[in-house]
Amino acid sequence: MKLKSRFFEKPACASALALSSLAIALPAAAQEQQKEDLTEIVVTGIRAQLESSQARKQQATELVDAVTAEDIGSLPDRSVTEVLQRISGVAIGRVPEARDADRIAVEGAGVTVRGLSWVRSELNGHSSFSAKNSRTLGFEDIPPELLAGVDVYKNPSAQQTEGGLSGTVNLRTRMPFDSEGRKFSMSVEGAYGDLAQKWEPTGSALFSDRWETGAGDFGFLVSGSYSDLTSKTDTIHIDKYYADPGTDANSLAPGRAVFATGGIGWRSLEIARNRTGASAALQWKSPNDKVDAALQYFFSNATFEQDENAVWNTPGTGLTGSNLTFDGDLVTGGTFNDGGYAGSARYNKRETRNDDLSLHMNFHATENLRFEGDVQYSKASTKIIDLTIGPAANLVDTGPYQLQLHGSGVPTIVIPDTASATLSDPTKAYESFAMDHHEHNDADAWAYRADAEYTFDNSDFMDKVRFGVRYEDYNSTTRETGYRWGSISQNWGAAGTQALLSQNTLPFLTQNYADWFHGGNGPASFLFPNTNFFRNFQTWSDSVMAVQHAPGVADPCGCNWVPWVEGDYESKFPGADGLGVNPQNQKTTAGYVQASFKHEKWDGNVGVRFVHTAAEGTGQLVFQRGTLLPTAPASDIAFSNGASFASTDSNSYDNVLPSFNLRYKASDDFFLRFAVAKGIARPQFAQLLPAIQVTPQVGVVTGGVCQPVPSGSSAPGDCVYNYNGFAGNADLKPMDAMNYDLSAEWYMSETNSLTFALFDKEVKGFIETTLGNVVPYTNNGVTKDVTVLRPENQGKGHVRGGELAWNGFFDFLPGWGKSFGARAAYTYVDSAGTRNSAANPYDPNQQTNSRLDNYPLEGLSKRSYNAELYYSVPKVEARLAYNWRERYLLTTAAANLNIPAFADDYGQLDASVQWKFKETMSFGVEAVNLTRSKFKILVDNDIAGQSGDGAGLTYHNWVDSDRRYTVYLRASF
Repeated sequence: MKLKSRFFEKPACASALALSSLAIALPAAAQEQQKEDLTEIVVTGIRAQLESSQARKQQATELVDAVTAEDIGSLPDRSVTEVLQRISGVAIGRVPEARDADRIAVEGAGVTVRGLSWVRSELNGHSSFSAKNSRTLGFEDIPPELLAGVDVYKNPSAQQTEGGLSGTVNLRTRMPFDSEGRKFSMSVEGAYGDLAQKWEPTGSALFSDRWETGAGDFGFLVSGSYSDLTSKTDTIHIDKYYADPGTDANSLAPGRAVFATGGIGWRSLEIARNRTGASAALQWKSPNDKVDAALQYFFSNATFEQDENAVWNTPGTGLTGSNLTFDGDLVTGGTFNDGGYAGSARYNKRETRNDDLSLHMNFHATENLRFEGDVQYSKASTKIIDLTIGPAANLVDTGPYQLQLHGSGVPTIVIPDTASATLSDPTKAYESFAMDHHEHNDADAWAYRADAEYTFDNSDFMDKVRFGVRYEDYNSTTRETGYRWGSISQNWGAAGTQALLSQNTLPFLTQNYADWFHGGNGPASFLFPNTNFFRNFQTWSDSVMAVQHAPGVADPCGCNWVPWVEGDYESKFPGADGLGVNPQNQKTTAGYVQASFKHEKWDGNVGVRFVHTAAEGTGQLVFQRGTLLPTAPASDIAFSNGASFASTDSNSYDNVLPSFNLRYKASDDFFLRFAVAKGIARPQFAQLLPAIQVTPQVGVVTGGVCQPVPSGSSAPGDCVYNYNGFAGNADLKPMDAMNYDLSAEWYMSETNSLTFALFDKEVKGFIETTLGNVVPYTNNGVTKDVTVLRPENQGKGHVRGGELAWNGFFDFLPGWGKSFGARAAYTYVDSAGTRNSAANPYDPNQQTNSRLDNYPLEGLSKRSYNAELYYSVPKVEARLAYNWRERYLLTTAAANLNIPAFADDYGQLDASVQWKFKETMSFGVEAVNLTRSKFKILVDNDIAGQSGDGAGLTYHNWVDSDRRYTVYLRASF
């Protein structure tokens, strides 16, 4: 149906079930609490975490929220991304690649702070990043077991490194001096997904010790983690909508114009995730406490392997049917002719690695003067291989199917029994095409920082002044192919290529849908290429080539897929193949001064940060010949000569970033804060690539003037009336925003607080993809003006909203009721005057749709909230957590569909129970997605030029994911 409102289903039944499981533990737990020796109270578990998190927020001079872990593995979630969703103002995504609206990440992917995705990521206060066209860390790649906590700064001060327009996320690891003495902790887990039906292990351990010697205090810490997880998602899919004008007898509704979905489909995706990590630290403090130093190393490695089978029918505009039902002009059900089925198998492997080494030193020169310095080296790498094999199988009529849509509910699809044998018949299946994609990216940075701080004595106003400098040399190189589609066999080919029809040559696998989507709504079975066989890309491609070019085969199939050879990246350019190398270097030099003040009930800081950025990138300039005739002017023939060569472009800019933070202590437990600061977000590296394909737009000479070739004419062109090109833009500047924050904070106890915040971000320099930029280019000694479509800094807008949050225990209740507590946060964000940009300026679909007006920013949900109910006594702790965010725009151009896609309202209920059966040991159970919430994707058919224009916003995907269970054992000595 057409959608005019948002949908939200309350998980009432699951909430009641989970609450009842909590209630079982309460009487026994309450009795155990009464037996506790009240003469010595040691705060642990949830209370300790709340105390620590609240203290960081309360004492900070900036606006910050935190989640802490007192023991190894005790963060509330199994990925850093999931941890972040518990913080007010933070929302997480479920789609790893925004344009790929057909696949989701079970553990979450992508983070927004107050509606914006331009987040700066840090590790222990240092820059941390991924190596995939991004300045932000992939939080899902980091083992949460190694972290002591996560801080989110929403309006930073001048001393903090620039780059987060929406905020800064800092991941903190443990240090030896965090503990008084020797400490050993360990955690072992087993995780099970009820769709994947596999148990997988996780283990982590930490050892820390410190010693007092004549040379000072020494500390050493080492920790490590290993984690496997297998998860599964099943998807029911309906195509975008097509218009049926009803003008003939074959129409769906003769005499009536209607819209109908172009087909149906199913997708099964299994993801095997392996994540390892290690952290080590050395600390030293001099005997006189004047000097201290810390050396830290952090390592993480994550591998994601995806095995996917998808099947669909594609009648498109040729859909015919009977017994139709309608909602206005939309066809919502009926009996339809299938139009033939097709399918594909896909294997994707993504490997990421992050290494970070840093040295930090403090020197207390006097009681009032302190110096500190940092040296950091960080590097990251990402390697991706993606291979899809499509059997042009089963393109035959298997009989009509029945479809009934139920609004946002899962549609009902009934496939005839006669289809089963046909869809799994190997004589009707062959591997017809391949599509592969490869990436090998790396990035590294050296950073140096020096600061000084002077504290004033006996001053009624000045507290301290701090100033410093920072230099960073950041290099990023992405090497990636496009998605290389081509045929590999055809049933009309020569005998040698027909061998590809044989399962013995390239094995097939029968997918059984009996236990799919938690039961029902899928075909009985389908025959797919076996992904286990083409996990080794080189072996599989060698097999294909051996069949295609077997000795004695005089007439190969005429197939056009060519295997990729590792290492070819450097010889390619962003041309017709979409292959490219993008080396970028960025050097930043920053200096700041910040003064802190305090006077009775007032304190805060004021400062300014100055940043100089020098950037340089290299791309390939391509001057295509097009259809120029030899009679064209000599200058045009010389310019459009088919040449390509590398071009380096540089850019530099300066930014002055003032900041002001003010806190008014109305009482010891009630604060008012006001903050204003300027922030920036630099362009993504893909947008900076100085590459272009210049194409001559040929015309004909009419009346002595070069005119466009008439539409539909086959007349050859003998002149050039325009040159066009798609390009990145090395001259882009950062977006900047003046950020205003006003908050009220009431701290009722060490664990209880109620806070309210209003924020306003006035953003300038939004990066938009624009057409009509005339840029001169020179080739072969000739300079021509080229009309370029490329990203530009244009326009301004605002992002505004508010946050309301409560944390704490119900201390006002009698008896064991005091052991209950809750955490709740609500965020509202609105924007205006903003525009989206094409992440890839070379993609025609992104180029067009990024210029759509009246669309929200990608990733911005107007409303989101999270809520937790917990119970904590010394022996037993339990949590019940719900997280929800409103519908938001994923992308303006979804892959394959080329129209905007939205993620629908989504809420998820999680729970955990922990039993501390010894002072140093505990056992726990966690459950994720108790209500089996369905993640839903919608598409906007109302795009001019699309065949479904007028159909409105319709549902496209329903994704069913694992309900995950984890059992764990933790010990700390």
